[in-house]
Amino acid sequence: MQPGKARAPGRSRLLAAIVGLALLAAACGGGGSDDQSAESSPPAAAGPAEWQTLEVTDANGDTFSIDDLVGRPVFVENFATWCSNCRKQLGDTQDAAERAGDEAVFVALSVETELDGQDMKDYAADNGFSDIRFAVMSPEMLAAMSDAYGNSALNAPSTPKVKVEADGAAGKLVTGYESTGEILGGLGLG
Repeated sequence: MQPGKARAPGRSRLLAAIVGLALLAAACGGGGSDDQSAESSPPAAAGPAEWQTLEVTDANGDTFSIDDLVGRPVFVENFATWCSNCRKQLGDTQDAAERAGDEAVFVALSVETELDGQDMKDYAADNGFSDIRFAVMSPEMLAAMSDAYGNSALNAPSTPKVKVEADGAAGKLVTGYESTGEILGGLGLG
């Protein structure tokens, strides 16, 4: 840089964003762990957290919020279509959803906000995930999830998930691989 010349505004932020995305993509192969998990608690609040009340549209074009699903436990898994750890975890989530039947709801929320319903429908069909409700987070939901749980909630390779009780109380964010039995046990169905 020549003396007296200022950098273009936003250039540093753009570079930081690119580096952050590259690190996130590189982590996909090693983000999750088969034997460890980390947990992050949402802030204590009365009523549902903001992320639970924001509407998303599922792969079939139906609009819903996590709060609409009160009455049964809800397993919420954040993922990305490019993430191999996510695909592996979603396989066990599918098994848990199949075993749970109508006793619980299983929702997979893509952190890739630019995807559409057809992308989700194709991803679910291509991978045999027929018992999981797929949707794409809006940018607002992405921000609200980050506000509630930190950036770990958006790091798809770490397989972030939240169990919401039947009364609507959101649990801790859990990262790392969980088996079918662990998923069902965490929902009180094991």
